[in-house]
Amino acid sequence: MQMSELGAANYAKRYEPQRDNISQREAYRKFGEQKVKFWLKKGLIGKIRSGVNENSKFNYSFSELLAAQTAERINLSINK
Repeated sequence: MQMSELGAANYAKRYEPQRDNISQREAYRKFGEQKVKFWLKKGLIGKIRSGVNENSKFNYSFSELLAAQTAERINLSINK
C-alpha cells in the first residue's frame, strides 16, 4: 500500500510539479516537525524557497517526504 502511494506521489512530481509541493506547515502537520527536520539534516529531503526574499516560505516535495518516511519504516522493520 505504501509503495503504491509513493508511486503515485512520484508520478505527480514528474507530471504535475506544482501539485507535489507542500508548505512547511503542512509538512510538519502530516509528518511531524521533528521527523522533517531530521530528514532535512540527514539530506533525505530538500526544501525549496517559494520566493526570492529572505522571509519567503519554504516548500517541500511531498514525494520526497513520503519516500523518506517509507525508507525509515522499512529500515525499522529490517533492523528489528
